Amino acid sequence: MADQQRRIRTKSKPISDDDERSILPMKKQKKQSPTATISANSTSVVTKTLLDDANSGYKNGNFVCSPLSLDIVMGMLAAGAEGQTLKQLLEFLGHETIDKFLAKSPSSKLFKRKLSNKKTGLECSLANGVWVDKKVEPVQSSYQKVLKTVYKAEASSVDFGNKRDEAVDEINSWVHKETKGLIPFIVEKSELDRESVMLIANTMYFKGTWSDPFDADETIEKKFHLINGEQVSVPFMTTDERFDYGSFEGYKMIKLPYKSNKGKSNKFSMYIFLPHEKAGLKKLLQIFHSNDALFHGEFDLKMQSFDELWIPKFKISCKFEAKDVMKEMGLTLPFKETNKELSGIVEPDVMLYVSKILQKSFVEIDEKGTEAAACSAMRMIPGCARQKDKPPPPPSFVADHPFMFMIREDSSQAVLIVGVVLNPLDNN
Repeated sequence: MADQQRRIRTKSKPISDDDERSILPMKKQKKQSPTATISANSTSVVTKTLLDDANSGYKNGNFVCSPLSLDIVMGMLAAGAEGQTLKQLLEFLGHETIDKFLAKSPSSKLFKRKLSNKKTGLECSLANGVWVDKKVEPVQSSYQKVLKTVYKAEASSVDFGNKRDEAVDEINSWVHKETKGLIPFIVEKSELDRESVMLIANTMYFKGTWSDPFDADETIEKKFHLINGEQVSVPFMTTDERFDYGSFEGYKMIKLPYKSNKGKSNKFSMYIFLPHEKAGLKKLLQIFHSNDALFHGEFDLKMQSFDELWIPKFKISCKFEAKDVMKEMGLTLPFKETNKELSGIVEPDVMLYVSKILQKSFVEIDEKGTEAAACSAMRMIPGCARQKDKPPPPPSFVADHPFMFMIREDSSQAVLIVGVVLNPLDNN
């Protein structure tokens, strides 16, 4: 919200749990320049948030958010920025210029595609909205053009000062509709006041069916080990299907693809990253936070059958405020009350700064597949390994302790969802 002032295809050979590779789970690629790192800091915001919670004893419980949705609202802000503020935003987004970001970022690629597919039951939609208080209108024509051509959005006129309730209802109704009710609202009436002059929002909705659905008749109750050493009984899904799998230093991972038409560019998958140790989640988060490219690479996995495969069903809803984490990571200028460089949005004499970045997310995993949604809103106000001779036994993948997961569109490497499961029974 804002404020005013006047990357897996290989032939299979079994990998046992003992055949752990100490290297990172990436296929060898040419060294890339920093500007080729896609949305690196969007996912770093997630891992830093999770590490901070781990260091304080996991007080916040399960967590889920959408780096892609966060990336989009920051991109919409960057499209109206200049000077050092634009430079900081582009560094955060991982691109040298705004034109490159608008043309090559995962979000811009996805906006150009038809993501849903009725034949496979896949639904994926991205929507953007901008609401501008009438006291700072009009929105500059160049910014309107970017909204329309890149983000498929238009700026709507509202009156936060005199008709706040109507404006809030309009925004929340839009969010409810675009997320198919998974996120009923994004802002409270108390969060928008006469000082508010602009709100930028993105919604992401995803519903996918597993390529190989789990049989609900095979789902049974099993023990899940919590961080504190306690155990809870949780419904676990299982299957005899083969999946892409890898075992690395500190953790193993599995790729669960969603159903898609052969040859189509949209290839969505869920990845589960399971620590070897039952209390190894923090170490796992440290690995991914220290090398953000892991979220966006082509993983070195092999198609594998399993001795045991158990994954818990879970449902998580979550909200978090990203502003403080971003500032700690060095993105400070957009939040500065005296900022004069967000001048490409409304009239140049109106000083804007970002007062809040709020995201709400939801994800549910069951035998059929996944349903997920996210909404990010930005409020602005006036500114003042080696093969063995004998094939090893098949590995096990039993997600009976805290783990991290990701939903990604693999051809663009856009990270739709990242989260951690501390207790599958806790819906937050």
